[in-house]
Amino acid sequence: MRILAAEDNATNRRVLAALMAPLGVELTLACDGMEALEAFTTAAYDLVLMDIQMPVLSGLEAARAMRNLEDQRGGPRTPIVAVTANVMSYQIEEYLAAGMDAVVPKPLQADALLQAILRAAEPPSLVAA
Repeated sequence: MRILAAEDNATNRRVLAALMAPLGVELTLACDGMEALEAFTTAAYDLVLMDIQMPVLSGLEAARAMRNLEDQRGGPRTPIVAVTANVMSYQIEEYLAAGMDAVVPKPLQADALLQAILRAAEPPSLVAA
Protein backbone atom coordinates (compact mmCIF):
# COMPACT_ATOMS: atom_id res chain seq x y z
CA MET A 1 0.00 0.00 0.00
CA ARG A 2 1.32 3.45 -0.94
CA ILE A 3 0.49 6.20 1.55
CA LEU A 4 1.16 9.92 1.23
CA ALA A 5 1.26 11.73 4.57
CA ALA A 6 1.25 15.53 4.79
CA GLU A 7 2.41 16.82 8.17
CA ASP A 8 4.31 20.03 8.91
CA ASN A 9 5.54 18.99 12.36
CA ALA A 10 8.80 16.99 12.27
CA THR A 11 7.95 15.08 15.46
CA ASN A 12 4.56 14.08 14.09
CA ARG A 13 6.22 12.92 10.85
CA ARG A 14 8.53 10.68 12.90
CA VAL A 15 5.55 9.32 14.84
CA LEU A 16 3.69 8.57 11.59
CA ALA A 17 6.75 6.85 10.13
CA ALA A 18 7.14 4.74 13.29
CA LEU A 19 3.46 3.76 13.24
CA MET A 20 3.59 2.86 9.54
CA ALA A 21 6.88 0.91 9.60
CA PRO A 22 5.47 -2.36 11.03
CA LEU A 23 2.64 -2.27 8.47
CA GLY A 24 5.03 -2.57 5.55
CA VAL A 25 3.49 0.35 3.68
CA GLU A 26 5.40 2.57 1.29
CA LEU A 27 5.22 5.95 3.03
CA THR A 28 5.91 9.28 1.35
CA LEU A 29 6.15 12.23 3.74
CA ALA A 30 5.36 15.82 2.77
CA CYS A 31 6.09 18.86 4.96
CA ASP A 32 3.10 20.93 3.84
CA GLY A 33 0.04 20.86 1.63
CA MET A 34 1.92 22.10 -1.45
CA GLU A 35 4.50 19.31 -1.18
CA ALA A 36 1.68 16.82 -0.77
CA LEU A 37 -0.12 18.15 -3.84
CA GLU A 38 3.08 18.00 -5.89
CA ALA A 39 3.67 14.39 -4.81
CA PHE A 40 0.03 13.54 -5.56
CA THR A 41 0.32 14.91 -9.10
CA THR A 42 3.39 12.81 -9.91
CA ALA A 43 2.59 9.44 -8.32
CA ALA A 44 -0.37 7.22 -7.46
CA TYR A 45 -1.25 6.63 -3.81
CA ASP A 46 -3.72 4.29 -2.15
CA LEU A 47 -4.36 6.70 0.72
CA VAL A 48 -3.54 10.24 1.81
CA LEU A 49 -3.14 11.21 5.47
CA MET A 50 -3.62 14.96 5.65
CA ASP A 51 -2.84 17.33 8.50
CA ILE A 52 -5.23 20.28 8.44
CA GLN A 53 -3.22 23.26 9.66
CA MET A 54 -0.07 23.54 7.56
CA PRO A 55 1.90 26.39 6.01
CA VAL A 56 1.98 27.19 2.29
CA LEU A 57 -1.20 25.21 1.52
CA SER A 58 -3.58 23.98 4.24
CA GLY A 59 -4.87 20.44 4.35
CA LEU A 60 -8.31 21.63 3.26
CA GLU A 61 -6.87 23.48 0.26
CA ALA A 62 -4.68 20.52 -0.68
CA ALA A 63 -7.61 18.08 -0.42
CA ARG A 64 -9.78 20.29 -2.64
CA ALA A 65 -6.96 20.56 -5.19
CA MET A 66 -6.47 16.77 -5.14
CA ARG A 67 -10.17 16.20 -5.75
CA ASN A 68 -10.13 18.71 -8.63
CA LEU A 69 -7.15 16.92 -10.14
CA GLU A 70 -8.92 13.57 -9.86
CA ASP A 71 -12.00 15.05 -11.55
CA GLN A 72 -9.85 16.41 -14.39
CA ARG A 73 -8.07 13.09 -14.85
CA GLY A 74 -11.22 11.03 -14.52
CA GLY A 75 -9.37 8.51 -12.40
CA PRO A 76 -10.29 6.70 -9.21
CA ARG A 77 -10.91 8.57 -5.97
CA THR A 78 -8.05 8.31 -3.48
CA PRO A 79 -9.20 8.17 0.15
CA ILE A 80 -8.06 11.23 2.11
CA VAL A 81 -8.02 10.98 5.91
CA ALA A 82 -7.77 14.16 7.95
CA VAL A 83 -5.30 13.83 10.83
CA THR A 84 -5.97 16.68 13.24
CA ALA A 85 -6.55 17.78 16.80
CA ASN A 86 -9.49 19.89 15.60
CA VAL A 87 -12.39 17.46 15.72
CA MET A 88 -15.43 19.50 16.65
CA SER A 89 -18.50 18.42 14.66
CA TYR A 90 -18.55 21.58 12.53
CA GLN A 91 -14.86 21.08 11.71
CA ILE A 92 -15.43 17.48 10.67
CA GLU A 93 -18.27 18.66 8.42
CA GLU A 94 -15.84 21.13 6.82
CA TYR A 95 -13.27 18.37 6.19
CA LEU A 96 -15.88 16.13 4.58
CA ALA A 97 -17.14 19.03 2.44
CA ALA A 98 -13.56 19.58 1.22
CA GLY A 99 -13.48 15.99 -0.04
CA MET A 100 -11.94 14.15 2.86
CA ASP A 101 -13.30 10.73 3.70
CA ALA A 102 -12.53 10.26 7.39
CA VAL A 103 -10.91 11.91 10.40
CA VAL A 104 -8.34 10.52 12.83
CA PRO A 105 -7.84 12.69 15.92
CA LYS A 106 -4.49 13.79 17.29
CA PRO A 107 -2.68 12.85 19.36
CA LEU A 108 -2.49 9.79 17.12
CA GLN A 109 -3.52 6.46 18.53
CA ALA A 110 -2.20 3.47 16.58
CA ASP A 111 -5.57 1.66 16.69
CA ALA A 112 -7.56 4.60 15.34
CA LEU A 113 -5.05 5.19 12.55
CA LEU A 114 -4.94 1.52 11.59
CA GLN A 115 -8.75 1.30 11.52
CA ALA A 116 -8.95 4.35 9.23
CA ILE A 117 -6.36 2.81 6.90
CA LEU A 118 -8.16 -0.54 6.82
CA ARG A 119 -11.52 1.14 6.11
CA ALA A 120 -9.95 3.21 3.34
CA ALA A 121 -8.38 0.10 1.80
CA GLU A 122 -11.75 -1.66 1.50
CA PRO A 123 -13.58 -1.49 -1.82
CA PRO A 124 -16.29 1.23 -1.65
CA SER A 125 -19.14 -1.28 -1.87
CA LEU A 126 -17.89 -3.02 1.27
CA VAL A 127 -17.32 0.03 3.49
CA ALA A 128 -19.68 -0.01 6.44
CA ALA A 129 -21.30 3.20 7.60
